[in-house]
Amino acid sequence: MWGNKFNKWQRILAPYIFVAPGFIFYMMVTFIPAIVGIWLSFNQWSIISPEAEFVGLQNYISMLQDERFWSSVYNTAVYALGLIPGIVIFSLITALLLNTKIKKIVFFRALFYLPVITPIAVASVIWTWIYHPRIGIMNWLIGLFGWTRVNWLANPDTVIPALVLMGIWLSIGSRMIIYLAALQGIPRSYYEAAQIDGAGKWQTFWYLTLPLLKPTTLFIMITTTIGAFRVFAQVNIMTQGGPVDKSLVLVYYIFQRAFADLRMGYSAAMSVFLFIITVIITLINWKLLGRNISYE
Repeated sequence: MWGNKFNKWQRILAPYIFVAPGFIFYMMVTFIPAIVGIWLSFNQWSIISPEAEFVGLQNYISMLQDERFWSSVYNTAVYALGLIPGIVIFSLITALLLNTKIKKIVFFRALFYLPVITPIAVASVIWTWIYHPRIGIMNWLIGLFGWTRVNWLANPDTVIPALVLMGIWLSIGSRMIIYLAALQGIPRSYYEAAQIDGAGKWQTFWYLTLPLLKPTTLFIMITTTIGAFRVFAQVNIMTQGGPVDKSLVLVYYIFQRAFADLRMGYSAAMSVFLFIITVIITLINWKLLGRNISYE
């Protein structure tokens, strides 16, 4: 009798016991800090002061009146508009090229994935040297075409494109692996049927491969969008928001106000704004790309 009751409770509690560590960790590092951040956005608090002062919507009003805040939002949007299509297109092309049976293909796949495992600090230093105005390889390459050398990270017109190019290099490997897995999951019988029907390579790609990759593209679009709006490390290491705030992205500006000015409440308000914008853009992606998607 007692054994039956023990087995019954064991079956009921076992799933919750296994899930509990992950749930507790999520609550500690994500959910609870998010709630505290929302509360903090309605307060004025310096990290070194003992108490927070409730100021209502003042932080949000100050945010809407802050020209540098809007400049950081604009720079982040420009960065995202360059990064997202670049990653999606080039990762898909790379996956298509690597989805072949040739010798040493594993080597090439590992080569393209190498930037993903490169620490962001190391990658930022490498790309700082690549963009060096005198000895950088980027200026050496454009010099082969007779073009004038460019100070990529100190020129207001080139700093965002330079960061976008680095961002594509950093992210293309992980997205390529996802696309490659999706391509290899498409049954060969589909392509055989298309070939029997007389479909060419372009028709097969456009009417068969691309629609079947729609769920993967949606996932990559959403994760890449979130990552683009959270860009921070390379800006902090390579440009510090310069020149003249042309690379001042939103997360870096939040960091400045929080840890340079110790305006934690104001930074929390901008963080809430960033969260709302990210959710809205994610919903737009879902609305536009999530139609008629089959996961079977």
